[in-house]
Amino acid sequence: MKTATELVFLISFCALTGNGGTIDDVSTSVVFLRDTKPITEQANGISYEVCLRDPRDGSIQVKTRTVSGTGFVVICSNLCFLVTAKHVASEMTTNCEVIMGGTNTEPEHFTLSSLTGQANQLMWVDDPTADISVYPLPTITPEGIEALNQRAAPLGFLSPETNPPSRDIPVTALGFPLGLGAQEHFIPLSRESKVSSGILRDAQGFFFLLQDPIVSGYSGGPLITSGDPRLVYTPSGPATASGGARCVGFIIGTYADETGGKMTRIVPAFYALRLINKTRAQMNITLTH
Repeated sequence: MKTATELVFLISFCALTGNGGTIDDVSTSVVFLRDTKPITEQANGISYEVCLRDPRDGSIQVKTRTVSGTGFVVICSNLCFLVTAKHVASEMTTNCEVIMGGTNTEPEHFTLSSLTGQANQLMWVDDPTADISVYPLPTITPEGIEALNQRAAPLGFLSPETNPPSRDIPVTALGFPLGLGAQEHFIPLSRESKVSSGILRDAQGFFFLLQDPIVSGYSGGPLITSGDPRLVYTPSGPATASGGARCVGFIIGTYADETGGKMTRIVPAFYALRLINKTRAQMNITLTH
C-alpha cells in the first residue's frame, strides 16, 4: 500500500512541453481558488464575528463573505507547487476550494486538504517582500494525483528575466474576474494588454505595469507572453521566430487615482521561481531526516 508521500514520486506530471504551448495549453495549469470567511468587526481593540439571528426560531448564524483568486500549478522535480498572490493566499484555509477544468471543460471541485491529505496543515510560503506565495504539495492523495496529472506547468515555464517583456509584444493575463469562467464551463478568461513600464521598485520589491486595469479575481493569475515576434531571415525568406509561451509575471492588483486612470501591477515571475527553488531545497533537507 503506497502512502500519499510515495505516490507523488511515482507519476510524471506535465502539462506543457518545454517552453511551448498555446494560451489554451497554459489554461490547463490555471485554477480558481475560493473560500468562505466570517465577517468581523472591531470593538475596543477586539475582533468579533458578525452573527445573524433568525427572528423565527432565534437560531444564530455567522455572517460570511466569499474570497477568491487565481492560482497556477507548477512542477519541479515531481514536486507540485501552487502559486498565487500573497494577499489571496492569506485568505485561504485548507478547506478552500481548488477548482480545475475537467473533461469537456466541466469544472472539478476539490479542497486543498483533499489534494494533499493534510487537513490541518497550512503550508503557504510567502516571499518576504513581494506579493507572491507558493504552496508546496509534498504529499498528494490518489485523488490529487488524478486531478493534477497532465496539468502542472514545468518550472522552466517561469521566466527568470529581471526585466519585463518588450512593450511591443502583447501579453495575456489569465484568471477568473468576479468568479467568471469557473462555473458551468471552466475556461479561464484571457485579457490581452501590453507592458507600459520598465522594471520599478517600492517597499514590496520589483514590479512592472500593464497599460490596462484588471478586474478583481485575476489576482494571482499568470501573465503570459506567447513568444518573440521578431523576424529571422533565412535562405528561404523571412520567418517569424517564436520562443514559445512563457509566464513573465503574476497579476497583483490595479493602481487607480481620482481621475479614473488605472494600470495593472505585475510581480515578475522570477520571484515565484526563486521561492519555489528555495522551498524545494528546504523541503529536501526536511524529507531526508
